[in-house]
Amino acid sequence: MTDYMMRVARDDELDAVASLIVDAYAEYAAHMSPDAWSTFANDIANVRGRLGDAELIVAEHHGELVGSVTMFSGWRGAREGTAGVRLLAVPPEQRGCGVGRALMEHCVERAREVGKARLVLTTTQEMAALRELTESMGFQREPKLDHEPAPGVRYQGYALELDDDDEGAAP
Repeated sequence: MTDYMMRVARDDELDAVASLIVDAYAEYAAHMSPDAWSTFANDIANVRGRLGDAELIVAEHHGELVGSVTMFSGWRGAREGTAGVRLLAVPPEQRGCGVGRALMEHCVERAREVGKARLVLTTTQEMAALRELTESMGFQREPKLDHEPAPGVRYQGYALELDDDDEGAAP
């Protein structure tokens, strides 16, 4: 596995990170109406709007941003002591190199550092790679977190218990 430097995004990188996220999620536009994609793309590009209650973490490799993830200190509908992950983003040309796993492992470590007992996320049926990654790290389906933010858009919840000695089952 390649070594990536994980860190919080700097203010001067926020526009680049917003573009990285939209580029990483562009493949899902085909599964949405043009209006739905436009709304979704605007939401995921709003990195500044999430900074008040989240950390925007980037993966850097040889000075290049190769991925990002947003980690929230809490999560709606989840019990106390839960951190949340949203918008794991790895551009297509960087996939398969371990960037996504490195970002998720960083989130697991970070959640433990701040005393969280669980880490949760939601994903869609189309996001098979994310489901496979999180399941390989020990995340379990958490149907209580399922929701439908828009007609026909169904999110499935996953949770990883952090308060045991198993270190999250991450290899």
